[in-house]
Amino acid sequence: MSRFLLASLTWLACATAAAAITPEELLGSLDRTQPALRSIATAHELANHFRNRALPVYTLSKPVTPPDTAGGDRALAHRFSSIGIAHQFGPRIDWVFDKTAEAGFAPNNEWTWQLNRHAEWLALSRAYRDTGDEKYAREFVAQMTAWVRDCPMPESAGNVPRSAWRTIETGIRAAQVWPELWFRFLRAPSMTDEALLAFLGAYVDHARHLMAFHTAGNWLAMEGNGLYHTGVLFPEFKDSPTWRKTAAEWIYAELDNQVYPDGVQFELASGYHHVSLNNFLQVYKIARLNKAELPADFLKRLEKMYDFDVYGATPSRRLPGVQDGGYFDVRPALREAAELFPNRADFLWYGSDGAQGQPPPHTGHAFPYAGYFVQRSGWDANARWLWFDGGPFGYGHQHEDKLQILVEAYGKSFLVDPGNYTYEKSKWRSYFIDSFSHNVVLVDGQPQRRRGARNRMDYVVKQPLPHVWATGKDSDYVEATYDEAFGGEVGRGVQHTRAVLFLKPDFWVMLDRLTAVDGKPHTYEPLFHFDGPVQADGLRIVTRNAGEANLTLLARPDAGLSLKIVEGQEEPVQGWLTKTISSVRPAPVGVYRIEAKTAHFLYVMAPTPAGAKDPVRAIEPLDGDPAAARIVFHDGRRYEVRFTPGKPAVWKRQ
Repeated sequence: MSRFLLASLTWLACATAAAAITPEELLGSLDRTQPALRSIATAHELANHFRNRALPVYTLSKPVTPPDTAGGDRALAHRFSSIGIAHQFGPRIDWVFDKTAEAGFAPNNEWTWQLNRHAEWLALSRAYRDTGDEKYAREFVAQMTAWVRDCPMPESAGNVPRSAWRTIETGIRAAQVWPELWFRFLRAPSMTDEALLAFLGAYVDHARHLMAFHTAGNWLAMEGNGLYHTGVLFPEFKDSPTWRKTAAEWIYAELDNQVYPDGVQFELASGYHHVSLNNFLQVYKIARLNKAELPADFLKRLEKMYDFDVYGATPSRRLPGVQDGGYFDVRPALREAAELFPNRADFLWYGSDGAQGQPPPHTGHAFPYAGYFVQRSGWDANARWLWFDGGPFGYGHQHEDKLQILVEAYGKSFLVDPGNYTYEKSKWRSYFIDSFSHNVVLVDGQPQRRRGARNRMDYVVKQPLPHVWATGKDSDYVEATYDEAFGGEVGRGVQHTRAVLFLKPDFWVMLDRLTAVDGKPHTYEPLFHFDGPVQADGLRIVTRNAGEANLTLLARPDAGLSLKIVEGQEEPVQGWLTKTISSVRPAPVGVYRIEAKTAHFLYVMAPTPAGAKDPVRAIEPLDGDPAAARIVFHDGRRYEVRFTPGKPAVWKRQ
């Protein structure tokens, strides 16, 4: 789309926007059955009502020392930043401007959308909180009234580029940003009657917009949260009970619609799991604070969502950055959960960093609907941990990464997810959501291809996908199959089954079985992405983290099998991790390769603490069985392992 056409569409959206609510319309929208509202007849009386009312209430943060003014000072100077990209506005702030439409940037609609989440207004609020300097209130009022004038509510959903009214921004503002601004600046000298009623009218428009246009998934959680907050914080209006009731019904229904029975939000993205959870929780908290009604079991139904934090987190207490989720420190969330659910000793244990409570009652854990399986040796910071993805594609924010594994041990991440990359249109965004950047297998150089369903609900499962999961005192086992499409001519011509046996507490044995159901030979390339330097020797990869833990990954020496290390390659893109959400860094990838109709890759993965030597002597063929191996360690230990499709692997120590 040309920039001229995009600007024209933006103008058209503004031209068809609804006019701002007038003071007379606000007066006519009041619920006159409420005694405090019966005698209000003028705009001044309406403004004073809101300045002087005792209820409802909202909890504002307290001042900090030294004062937090840096962001407020940038906002005073009209130096704004969105998605990490800064821009200097002139005297007038153009709220539908897109910095990434300029030369030198990859196009990213999020710049405009997230600009309209009003982070700079929050910065003005914090500066005013800490200093009481009226210049911050004066600037907020000027920017807010200009925004209300320049960005009236559209007559459509507004979910288009360069819109200030995308429905999730509308919900985010109404629940997570504007409440602080309303209560912070309500009585500021700069907040004139005219400005206060302009702000109030825009807030009412938020509720009307969300009632008319709402979506699904984590978006609906944000939209419902915004609508509920508006109904609770502004009970004076005739429509307020409907706003509260409708939003509560949406949110309560979404606890079923988008949360699987295992507690994982159906987008299967770590951070977005908490987007929905936080929005559900914020509804509960504002209702509790103002004694608003919610279903009696509302809070109890949130408890299961925290199990994803408890059992999914790495020993370093982070959810891995799967899908578009980003790595997520679970401790603050579980610290709050411990207060909400005082019977959960494991929440308290996490939230207190082990100082209180009790660790979770078991180690290996399955999230069967999400298809996430976690093997771990224990709950200490040095625990050995493996994540296995054997589940569905996910409702949104998906990566092409089924059967991926991640490994952490002794406080060090070894096999990693590349993390989230900003939602721009670039080769980097394409790389980081595709199979090339994940620990999966390419077929004829082609990635997995699950994307493309007409209805995203097709990616949501009613029952867990087929898998094998067994956990016990001495071992854990997981197995799943990718039987969907690969790219190019491969299509559904190949099936990939991955099985992982954890021999507690030390090491893993993994089998990749690639089967050509089309009867044709193919090239198979398992990928292993490392966070840190590695050294390759034959079919062995050893990380080289000086003074830290390390990992040995060794493949069984089958005929025709080769290994190469790729790092920082741009044509084609390979060997990169995200540095920040909008920058990259080179990182090594081990690429095994073989040509065959059916192939069995069998590996041992053995982590070691800092200072220890590579413990693995060899992984050897066993009785000509392509799904079996003997693992020999330098300390004399020998293990025989046999994999059988659909059953836990059989093993013995010799």
